[in-house]
Amino acid sequence: MSGRWRLVAVLAGSWVLACAGLVLAGWPSYWRYIASEQTPMTWLQSVVLVVAGCASALVALLVMRVDGQAAGRPWWLLAVGFGGLALDERFALHERVRDGYLAPRGVLVPFLPWVAPGDFVVMAIALAGLAVLPLVWRGVMDDVWARRALALGVTLAVVSVGLDSVDPSTWSVAQERLQQSGEEMIELGSGMALLAAVLLRLMSLLARLVAASTLVPEASRAAVRE
Repeated sequence: MSGRWRLVAVLAGSWVLACAGLVLAGWPSYWRYIASEQTPMTWLQSVVLVVAGCASALVALLVMRVDGQAAGRPWWLLAVGFGGLALDERFALHERVRDGYLAPRGVLVPFLPWVAPGDFVVMAIALAGLAVLPLVWRGVMDDVWARRALALGVTLAVVSVGLDSVDPSTWSVAQERLQQSGEEMIELGSGMALLAAVLLRLMSLLARLVAASTLVPEASRAAVRE
């Protein structure tokens, strides 16, 4: 099994084990450690995002060394984005804005009738992420593994945001618990996939640098022999 397959297997297995472990830990109240904010699930999500942000910064440094300053800018932007999302997950920032300011004032988006007051904040964050996606996509165009992981992460993120945007008052308590639990699990899966995309890109860059460092001494020895 190649290093890339091992990385994907470890991250996928970690996601399955984390979700199953939190469900079992709260059973029969399976949602206890998953559905609400400030739970072990949100802590895990924030950790994944922090690691992804640090890895993105490392990719930015390596890309700048290999391909120039401009090539590193999308990765710096991605690192900042992951950092912001990690803070939001850890301290429930957008929930505080929604519950403290927007929802009590009944702030709505007229063309989104299924969205509860204030719940459009997470959709705005998602749109900002999609706006910078083309820049990051160009950064992984020559890496099929990273490109597929990025596509999966973005797809899961869109599904998660879509589930989160539905007004919970339209469902029963049992339905809301199931919906919130599923949404949080999908969100963790999205974070894992995005982390995989960054780490896979990092592996490719390291392989390029190692290959380049071995070619230089060989070229020097060949020149000496000549």
